[in-house]
Amino acid sequence: MRLGLVDTWMSERYLPFWRAYLRGLGAELLEPRLPVSEALARLEEPWPRPARLLAARVLELKARGAEAILVPEAVGESPRGTGTCPWAVDPASMLERVLPGLPPLVRVPPELAEGVLGLAARIGQELVQNPQEVRRALDRTRQLLKPYKPPAMPRGARLLGLAAMPYLLGDERLYPEVRQAAEAAGWTPARPDASPERLREEGARTGLNIDLPTDLEFAGAAHYLGRLGRVDGLLLVVCDHCPPEERLARRLAAATPKPVAVHVLGEDPQAALERIQKAAR
Repeated sequence: MRLGLVDTWMSERYLPFWRAYLRGLGAELLEPRLPVSEALARLEEPWPRPARLLAARVLELKARGAEAILVPEAVGESPRGTGTCPWAVDPASMLERVLPGLPPLVRVPPELAEGVLGLAARIGQELVQNPQEVRRALDRTRQLLKPYKPPAMPRGARLLGLAAMPYLLGDERLYPEVRQAAEAAGWTPARPDASPERLREEGARTGLNIDLPTDLEFAGAAHYLGRLGRVDGLLLVVCDHCPPEERLARRLAAATPKPVAVHVLGEDPQAALERIQKAAR
């Protein structure tokens, strides 16, 4: 079977295991080839930028003959937070809704949490119909079933903390203009180095009455960076075409003790950086 793998939307957390495991089963894996800028240019729909890239990747894999595509499953449902921004809650269902005629989507958790081993065994059995092959492939790759560890924060003067939804923050190809503008202004951009679980715990302590995991992680990232002494300013980056996410960011900004600004993708990041600089004086 030709199985497509997307390289965005928190794929850095789950894809290393699934790639190795599925390759061990003998599946023919297809991965995106288009540069991110070209992929985004092919879709001009009024969707958040991470959703446009996810959709573009799925369409590219379909065009190249993928018979099924591995995608992140829903992160849960919430009556609060960004539940009104459907891409944030259930990207796979949104793909099926807006892109009819896709090959089957194989939903997997966006993190290697408890229960992934059983899911991997079921998916493997459906692919190869051979329990022994499945067990061997799992034995060879189970060491990759470990929680995601984010990269260390950079060292240097004028650290600018970046906080965003995890499906945006984890893929820096989605906001190159932010990094370029920050570095041109003399800032060193820095993402939080705490684990997703720890960030969600931090987010739960903000008192903002949110419970969607991605919301909690965004709030936790802002809270974590906001209390680090080595971070000089904080930029909250939010998706375009997602007003609830912007509202959450502005609530977080209001509770942040450091110089802070909210930047919506598609706007001029220099303006947000100037607000941070002005607040720091």
